[in-house]
Amino acid sequence: MGFFLRNNGIINFEIYLSSKYKAGKTGTKLKYSTGLKISPISWDKITQRPKLQRGEQGAKNKEITHILNEYAQILDILKKSHGKGLTGNILKIEFDRHFKNIQEKKTETYEDYYELYVKQKNKAQTVLPSTLKKYTRTHNSILNLAKKKKTTFYLTDFSNDFFVEFINFLRANNISDNTLRRQIGFFQTFLNWCLKNSYKVNEDFKDVQIKSRETFHVSLTENDLHVLENLQLSERQGYFRDQFLIGCYSGQRHSDYSRFNKKYVDGDRIVIRAKKTGQFSYIPLNPRLKKLLDKYDWILPTINLTNFNIHIHAFCKKAGFNEVIVREKFYGNKKTTEEIPRYKLIASHTARRTFITLSEEKGVPASATMNVCGIKNIKTYQNYIRLNKDSMTEAVIKAWS
Repeated sequence: MGFFLRNNGIINFEIYLSSKYKAGKTGTKLKYSTGLKISPISWDKITQRPKLQRGEQGAKNKEITHILNEYAQILDILKKSHGKGLTGNILKIEFDRHFKNIQEKKTETYEDYYELYVKQKNKAQTVLPSTLKKYTRTHNSILNLAKKKKTTFYLTDFSNDFFVEFINFLRANNISDNTLRRQIGFFQTFLNWCLKNSYKVNEDFKDVQIKSRETFHVSLTENDLHVLENLQLSERQGYFRDQFLIGCYSGQRHSDYSRFNKKYVDGDRIVIRAKKTGQFSYIPLNPRLKKLLDKYDWILPTINLTNFNIHIHAFCKKAGFNEVIVREKFYGNKKTTEEIPRYKLIASHTARRTFITLSEEKGVPASATMNVCGIKNIKTYQNYIRLNKDSMTEAVIKAWS
């Protein structure tokens, strides 16, 4: 931060936001006027502060110096709190609020702040585009509620009463409790960002909780994998089957195992950073995984994830994974059930769940599996496990016989 005196005696300053605090290589400058005025004869160009003088002018100089030092202190605080997300726009808003006592205008609606939030996240590149889409889905639901009520929402409107109404509005649109919980969570993340940026928010949102319901997810058994490995398929379907099995043998998300390349090989393992979380995964090149990667010379053409899931359903149906599964969904105090053939519940992410579940059944330590899959939290790891009921029953009977 450098202070300088303009010809009219107004003290301005410049802040250079380098790549450390702003996404991008070149950085940018923020020019800001403090509105403070001083005579050029009382200004020290070297220290960039008013000169030490006596009398009434000296007292004024000390007051100006104190204010300029306060600017520097607030800048340090903002750097620590925002890190790479610090932008010139945020600095201007915070300096205006602190030093010019500018009150938030009623015209600044919830939508205005949400747009600022998205712009900051995009500039800082701290959130994946797929995650921003989830935030936007919740945002659109709030706008739809506002349209229904013929009103405009402000940050102070999000009281307990609002959340009761919003939750009922989502449930009326057939949003299950687990999906609802995620949407409310995204909205709470946004409101926490508002608090962090010192925007006036109704803090009732901190007490809002949606009960988590146990979800039914499938994972494949060792026998299922053998069936898929030996299934006679066309060349095109065989490719989709092979890529799915690569996921089962590596424990990675499709966004990561689709990027496998020899450049990531380190000895007898693959080391790759996850696109979603940024965590490193250390993936042993077990024979089944290496055989498939060698088959395609480690070059896996990009495929559309939606089409991928359609093909997974097709070859799993052909494999005979047709047994009926009863799936429950909760909508508050209401519960619905539906009967679905198992193949329809198998998708790209089933591969990751299969690897974790089978590793658990084979006695691989949880810490090792977590390192392979790039999972830091034990609770996240446990949510992936879907133990085979026959194996679990056999193990317990054996232990208690």
